[in-house]
Amino acid sequence: MIRKSLAWRLLAIAALWIAGTLCTTGWILDALFGRHVDRTYIVELDRDLASLAGALEWRADGTLELTRQPAEPRFDLPYSGAYWQASAGNQTLRSRSLWDVDIPTQVERPVGHGDADIRIGPREQSLLVKSRKLQLAGTDTPIDVTVALDRTELRHAKRSFRHLLWLSLGVLGVGILGAVWAQIRFGLAPLSRLRAAVAGLHAGSSSELVGTFPAEVQPLVDEINALLERNRQAVERSRRQAADLAHAVKTPLAILSNSAAALPEPASHGVQQQLDAMRQQVDRHLARARAAGAGGAARGTAVPVRPAVASLARALERLHAERPVSVRIDGEAAFSGDRQDLVEMLGNLLDNAWQWARSEIRVTLDGDAGRMHIRIEDDGPGMPADAMRHAVQPFARLDEAAEGSGLGLAIVRDICTLYGGELALGKSSLGGLAATLHLPGP
Repeated sequence: MIRKSLAWRLLAIAALWIAGTLCTTGWILDALFGRHVDRTYIVELDRDLASLAGALEWRADGTLELTRQPAEPRFDLPYSGAYWQASAGNQTLRSRSLWDVDIPTQVERPVGHGDADIRIGPREQSLLVKSRKLQLAGTDTPIDVTVALDRTELRHAKRSFRHLLWLSLGVLGVGILGAVWAQIRFGLAPLSRLRAAVAGLHAGSSSELVGTFPAEVQPLVDEINALLERNRQAVERSRRQAADLAHAVKTPLAILSNSAAALPEPASHGVQQQLDAMRQQVDRHLARARAAGAGGAARGTAVPVRPAVASLARALERLHAERPVSVRIDGEAAFSGDRQDLVEMLGNLLDNAWQWARSEIRVTLDGDAGRMHIRIEDDGPGMPADAMRHAVQPFARLDEAAEGSGLGLAIVRDICTLYGGELALGKSSLGGLAATLHLPGP
């Protein structure tokens, strides 16, 4: 689906880019926030160290003394997570929160900011620890001062920020992706209009691409319309040439036919047969040439079928005035193609039905799902099943006594095939032959 859709391709590329950008942004922001929180806790430890250093003094008897308690109240609560400790020689002062436990000296890992590190403290707490060596005036004995804070709050703050960060980035990503999808749909909307215009052209509702298109698409539309116009002109030239060829060839054939009549038998009969074969070939190929132009060109507007049938029926009534036949037309249908091709097919089928009908011809028109169907039936003697297959072949004549060249059904089949349709022969409910055209509808 993605390979076949331009919209999905663009959306997939945008999704990959958005995901990569947001993931990188999230990782950077998470690292920066973690570093900021660590630095904030270390600054707090530095303040506690400075406060303790200012409160430590040596007594006259050589003992270490804390002159004032730090302001942090958690130092007075047992195992509160805030601890301090001062050691000098064999003397150790510690916060009440430690009770009689020392801050461990084993380092789990350095934090990477200053001289802080992480250690495991009382009750398996993870502690952020910072130490400093002091040397007070009046003695050379160094003092190791250590403060520690429980990292539970720090980790909770990081976890809460990380959860909120990725949730926000996820919502932002979905919003950006939705905006990109809307942009793609809006940007590709002219292509949908172009597709609808092409569908209208194919259906026969228009003879060219019509509509308002952006500057990037309009040159393509102009080129297609120019190509359609050139194609129509080429079709028209082909039809004129076909008509000219018909006049140019038929006249010499008629002259040759008259000359052949003056020849002695059996030469006259043989020449006449060859002339008839030539005339039939010319008639068939000229009919196909006229239809091939329309079949290969863009479809014209929808052609109503009922008026064409009625017009042909009136013409056949005048032509066969000695054989009155009733023609009944039921239903409505429209043909998506050239009217001349439609008349060519209907004329051959109606003329064939008129030759064999006793008193009635019925024409049924209907359509469904973009197709239209024309069924022409007569009450004549009908046709055997094996003869139906033979009847659509060129020059096939089931009755040599009947008028015509035997080209009618073959020409109908050729024109119908050019339009992607089908000619089907069957038995009519009237008793005679039923010829059905399945053709594209509007």
